[in-house]
Amino acid sequence: LRQARTKCTPVPVSDSKAVISLPESQSFVRTLELPRMSQGETEEAVQWAIRQHIPFDLERVYLDWQPVLYKGLDANKQQVLVGAAQKEVIDPLLNIADNVGLEVVAFELEAQAIVRSLLPLDAGDVEGVLLVDLGATATDVIFFDRGSIRYTSSIQRGGDDLTQFLVQRLSLDPSIAAEKKALVGVKADSVEREVALALREGAMELVRQIDKMVQAVAVQMQVVSGVKAILLAGGAANMPGLVDLFAEVFAGVPVQIGNPLINLSLDSDSQSSPLSQADASHFTTAIGLSLRRDNNE
Repeated sequence: LRQARTKCTPVPVSDSKAVISLPESQSFVRTLELPRMSQGETEEAVQWAIRQHIPFDLERVYLDWQPVLYKGLDANKQQVLVGAAQKEVIDPLLNIADNVGLEVVAFELEAQAIVRSLLPLDAGDVEGVLLVDLGATATDVIFFDRGSIRYTSSIQRGGDDLTQFLVQRLSLDPSIAAEKKALVGVKADSVEREVALALREGAMELVRQIDKMVQAVAVQMQVVSGVKAILLAGGAANMPGLVDLFAEVFAGVPVQIGNPLINLSLDSDSQSSPLSQADASHFTTAIGLSLRRDNNE
């Protein structure tokens, strides 16, 4: 961490404040609907309501919540977004931050950072958006609806698994396989058809797994709004043909690569962003963390 701060380009990181994300696999997020009541009463109600949802003991977790602003809600009800993470995950991270001289402003769920990066900051009326962050080793799936995250899940497969799939299927060197994944992708009309078809097989398996998971969770959570749009993020989202593959599985649902730069205010002297949208996809979570504002969260 010390080396990263000094070697960071185009300028070293001088600010000691930090916002740290918690991976989906080690945290929990849920939107709860409660009767409208005072803040103190809501605090107590959240503690009781979350017990039936949370997969671990409340004594072993840090728990926080914030109100969800949604105009279409019954006047006698309120919605709160609840986040939790185990103390055995948070405490070591806090210790590391202290040891390298970082002042932790907040720990927050990775899903929150991804949503803040890809959706407009005034997304209170946005309905039915599925955000899929395709990282190197895991794929995070977030369903955002009516102003809030409704559920999140994680699949322990990502871009590296697709590279390995290509290595095994075509007996390629890992570095060559990674290059072909980035340049050829899953486009069936590619000149390197053998590569594209092999990658398509591996990617299709992942996309179908996402589809099954979304359907299962929607039934479990009794989600009324279906998926109306899909935004892809993460380095693997740039793979040629992947948008079309998602559109094939999620028939009739618009799919596009999300833009992590939409909420950034560029310097007035800059004509463009220092990162392309494709490069920024690799840093979706980091950009979302940097956009966190103390006065609204």
